[in-house]
Amino acid sequence: MKKLLVLCFLLLLTSQLVNAKKLYVEMEYKKNSIRLDDGSNKKPQTIKGSDGEDLKFNSLIAALNYMSLQGWELVETKSVTNGGGYVGAYGGASSTSTTVYYIFCREVTDEELKAIVNNSYKKD
Repeated sequence: MKKLLVLCFLLLLTSQLVNAKKLYVEMEYKKNSIRLDDGSNKKPQTIKGSDGEDLKFNSLIAALNYMSLQGWELVETKSVTNGGGYVGAYGGASSTSTTVYYIFCREVTDEELKAIVNNSYKKD
């Protein structure tokens, strides 16, 4: 009887893991706060505290640790450089800025993922 109960428990646990879906978000760290983009038609959302104000972090590492504490797993980083210019033999002007984005994921229910995906399509 004990073996049957253990087997049922393992099957239940395995079925839950198989059904888990992952939600991906893109995090931008700027001016000591973070903004998350989940791919929906909304603007990226700034993380807010219980008082409704933007959370301000002491450093990028503090923001990454916050995301980990919330159950997010860092998957990848990407850098996007904007701007340009010309620097010749006698000088010139060049202006670029680089933004680093952090891609996170975490497991969510089918319903949570469907709600976000349903708002992810372009509406012309």
